[in-house]
Parts: sequence; C-alpha cells; structure tokens
Amino acid sequence: MSEQDKLDKKRNERLAVSFSGAAILGLTRSAQEIRRKATKEGQDVKEALQNKERIKEAQAKRREKQEEIEARKRALAKIEADRAERKRKAELEKAQRAGQAPPTQAEAPAPAPAAPKPAAAYTEARLRLQTPTGTVMKTFPAETTLFEVAHTLASESGVEVNTFTQNFPKKVFDRNSADFGQTLKEAGMVPSAALIVR
Repeated sequence: MSEQDKLDKKRNERLAVSFSGAAILGLTRSAQEIRRKATKEGQDVKEALQNKERIKEAQAKRREKQEEIEARKRALAKIEADRAERKRKAELEKAQRAGQAPPTQAEAPAPAPAAPKPAAAYTEARLRLQTPTGTVMKTFPAETTLFEVAHTLASESGVEVNTFTQNFPKKVFDRNSADFGQTLKEAGMVPSAALIVR
C-alpha cells in the first residue's frame, strides 16, 4: 500500500466518523423534536381533561343549586298547604262550637298555591305576644288597632301594655304616641307578627 493510499484511507475514516457524528446529532435533534411534540401533546391532553373536569363540576353545581331551589319551592308549597288545612280545620271547629253547619268546601283540599297572597288579601293577623308572664297567641281582624290589642290583652291576661316591640323589622310602638292608633295592617303585622309586650 502506498503512502497515498494510507492517507486516503485515514481521510475516509475521519469523514466516516464525522458523518456518523453528524448523523447521530441529527438523530438526537429529531429525537428531541419528537420528545417535545410528545410532551406538548401530553400537556394538551391533560389540559383538555382538566377543562372537561371543570365543566362537569360546574354542571354538577348548577344541578345541585336547581335541586335546592326546587326543594325549597316544594317545602314552601307544603307549608302553605298545611296552613290552609289548619285554617280549614279551625273554621270547622269554630262553626261546630257556634252550632252552625260546617262551611262547605267548593273545591278539593288546597292545591299547591301559585303565589303567596299579598298583604291586602289577608283579613286577619296572627300575633305572638311575649308577655312577662308567658307567650300568648291571638288572632285579630286586620283592622284592629294596637290600642284594642293592648286593651284585650289587659282584660284577658291582666298585663298592662306600655309598648309593643317588633324585632324584625326593629320597631317600637309606644302607648303614648300615635302608634297605638294604627291598625295591624298599617303597622305591617298582617298576616302575622311577633311582639314583645312591656
């Protein structure tokens, strides 16, 4: 082998090494690109799953809230139906005590009410009166004045009334002011109210 052949052989080996190095570098670059793409795709899939989870949670919360609203409506309708039933029974007992024929029901027992009655439609006020001697429950016509309520309470319970205090909304009705001239409807105590007697 000549000297030239030896030099050509060494040069070819160096070129082969450099080509293989470049090929390896090219492979590692493409491997890195593949890895980056796979990582990005994995992150995209993970974000999509998180978005789906958030949407499911929001839908579940909306569904729970709607169920709570419907449960509240059912409870209010049941309370109103119970109230109507109690009123019907009270009227029946009142008629029996008075010796009159019981009032006839033109319709079936109270269907679920469409909307609560406005205060103007009520003709009676149910009062819970907290006196120093105990609690008294009384029903008065809506046009009864506070003075008449105080007089009735004094004659039946022996409690002298100077003020009626309403907690919500906070208000004090004083005997020595024009407050006692107000009717229960004007004072906002229709259909019911709780008063502290002093």
